[in-house]
Amino acid sequence: MTNVSEFPGNAAGYAVEMDGLTRRFGDFTAVHGITMRIPKGHLYGFLGLNGAGKTTTIRMLTTLLPPTSGTAKLWGHNVADDPLAVRRLIGLVSDETSESQSGWTAREYLLYFARIRHLPEPRAHVEKLLDDVGLDPAFRGKLIGTYSTGMKRRVEIARALMGQPKVLFLDEPTRGLDLPAKREMWNLLRRLAIDENVTTFLSSHDSHEIRSLCNEISVISKGRLVYTGATRDLGDDLDSFEENLIALLTQPIPSSV
Repeated sequence: MTNVSEFPGNAAGYAVEMDGLTRRFGDFTAVHGITMRIPKGHLYGFLGLNGAGKTTTIRMLTTLLPPTSGTAKLWGHNVADDPLAVRRLIGLVSDETSESQSGWTAREYLLYFARIRHLPEPRAHVEKLLDDVGLDPAFRGKLIGTYSTGMKRRVEIARALMGQPKVLFLDEPTRGLDLPAKREMWNLLRRLAIDENVTTFLSSHDSHEIRSLCNEISVISKGRLVYTGATRDLGDDLDSFEENLIALLTQPIPSSV
């Protein structure tokens, strides 16, 4: 596990900080001036319709895309100025990482990444990760290409957890998982937050998942934040939460805002 003392500038307690974070593609502004602070050890929800700017925001936070303007920091490290330090801190599951190597077994796939990271006792580390995500030992030596969608997702989550990251970026992490497996994954994320102070930045269309896991959320629409606050403030039950969420996601946004 990376020693927290190796990362200066984290005394404020924020895992993620954004200040006016903006990304333009030519004349089109995909993300417009996002400002947000997420404390360490929080399970934080990030919601928006397809094309709202969620993926672009995550790509900037994970150093895959440079901001056009504004700043973003993870544990005090600027994503543009110190990308290598940021990458040591994060784990990522997204649509872009969801296609595992179908010609490898789960063990081979994860061992490859464990060795790249020079992790001690890589085989034991891989087996523990596969235990954590609940992949049946009977399948660990079989080709990933023969797995169900949910099993492939477990392997990708295991890869994201490798090296004990301090911030997890998860885009629809439980898609394809059945209900018991989904609950197991929720419990794992809660344990990581409580026991290891891991922050999870969760993007999901599953309203029940967001309400169950996240005390705070932000909602993005057409590249702009339209809500940041307590999850419970959007409704006392799932129906009222979804109604208020839909209203936020579909409300017109003046171009001058």
